[in-house]
Amino acid sequence: MKSYDFAALRARDSYKLITGVVQPRPIAWVSTVSPSGVPNLAPFSFFTIASRDPVTLFLSIGATSRPGHGMKDTLANVLATGELVVNLVSFPTLEAMVRSSAEIPDHVDEFAYAGVEAVASTDVAPPRVAQAPVAIECRLEEVRQFGTDTAVFARAVRMHARDDVVNSAHHVDSSVLRAVSRGAGATYTTDAVTVPSPPVPEWSYAVAQAAPGGDRP
Repeated sequence: MKSYDFAALRARDSYKLITGVVQPRPIAWVSTVSPSGVPNLAPFSFFTIASRDPVTLFLSIGATSRPGHGMKDTLANVLATGELVVNLVSFPTLEAMVRSSAEIPDHVDEFAYAGVEAVASTDVAPPRVAQAPVAIECRLEEVRQFGTDTAVFARAVRMHARDDVVNSAHHVDSSVLRAVSRGAGATYTTDAVTVPSPPVPEWSYAVAQAAPGGDRP
């Protein structure tokens, strides 16, 4: 078995290794708006849930590769306005999402550049992607710097979901959502496998009943 000392590796090699093994990763297709009103849209695969209550999302934003720019437009806009929308990427919007990953001048409307429609949000200024099956309006909770990346914690304030994605019991139909995840390099996946949860062992019932106020679930 091979062994790698991250401290001894070049940054790009560490990146290739860690993104190659931590997969698939969900994609936050983040829409923001600049203080001057220019819409921005960019995808981030360093993304997950930070807290279930209150519902808080996490994404990690790296430094821009554009000369003369200290941070990506998304981060600059979030810090300036405190608002963002996390749009989920489904298979039909995959190519538009990839197109929006290009680093282009900050005066360009990236919704138009990616070829998607912007729809007004309800509680925040940044628009959401009309073609996205799910969009989550968020407000900035906290940012922290870790090495080359900025960790962004965003509290969810409202979720929009297409009618066929979520049922009346708040269950999401993954086969309809068809959420795209990032793999290694330029690979993406939408396949989902359903595996039923295991039965609750009998001994756990005994433990629950023995606890103060415990009862069989």
